[in-house]
Amino acid sequence: MTTGISSLRIADTPVAVIDFETTGLTPGYDRVVEVSIVRIDPGSKPRVVFDTLVNPARPMAATEIHGITDADVAKAPRFQDIAGEVVAATKDCVIAAYNVYFDIKFLNFELSNAGVAHDPPHFCLMYLRTMLGLGSRCKLEEACRQHGVDYAASHVAAHDALAAGLLFGNYLAEINRQGVSTFADLADLKSYKFNNSFACLPFPDPSVFGLRRFEGVVSRAGFAAPVDPVRQAIAAYWDALKTVLSDLEITDEELAYVLAERQRGGLKEEQIRVLHTRAFASVMSQFASDQWLDDRETRKLRRLHNCLAQLGWAPGQ
Repeated sequence: MTTGISSLRIADTPVAVIDFETTGLTPGYDRVVEVSIVRIDPGSKPRVVFDTLVNPARPMAATEIHGITDADVAKAPRFQDIAGEVVAATKDCVIAAYNVYFDIKFLNFELSNAGVAHDPPHFCLMYLRTMLGLGSRCKLEEACRQHGVDYAASHVAAHDALAAGLLFGNYLAEINRQGVSTFADLADLKSYKFNNSFACLPFPDPSVFGLRRFEGVVSRAGFAAPVDPVRQAIAAYWDALKTVLSDLEITDEELAYVLAERQRGGLKEEQIRVLHTRAFASVMSQFASDQWLDDRETRKLRRLHNCLAQLGWAPGQ
């Protein structure tokens, strides 16, 4: 690749770590209900530059995971209102997220609704672990524990984004140690789909898209989530599912990982059924959105159904 960010030095390029809380897994059918952006400029520490709840203009869902209710977002802005702030916060940056395959789809969908047709360069912090030989894919909480980042899973977007930003600082040190200089060098380490985005350019100023700035945010950044063991167990299991479903390629190792998370949480069968149904329905909605279900998608649905069955229950059983 000779265009985009491929030739840029990683250490000299600003990075914006994004984190979304949503009503589910499928952009369009599901919507963003919280967004937080942590910016890491060269030589500077990670800092939260934008954070707000978002009114999804539809009934709330997944409250048992993120703790956000209809009342919480009643006075929050809609995503179209804050699109200019999101673009401003990520201007000139490469986008990162701990599970970028999840977050980038929601970012692109929500911004397209606001009239922004632009695919930014992005990379995944979860996969960066494997690219650098630091370990296998795992939840953010586990990665932070292994790399000495102080973090307790909360599903508050600002907490999660800041933890991921601090984690990237550790990875950047390893990138430098291994002599990986540019994004092209990074792409050479291992082939992942997000490498293709390095041919793209970062977001420009929001005025390019005719977007206005907005000040009426409703933030949970200082919110201390109450300790609820049941909700924590549900959220942990959902995170494990989301982690292995991020690229819709589920290995036997990943299957064992989710099964271990289920056993740790001690969730009831009825709770497992709800989460499995939500995961399967989200993937079904994603595949059916183009009115076409090809053989590859069918095979993935069968694999997903088989995996959910091995985890204890799949829709239709």
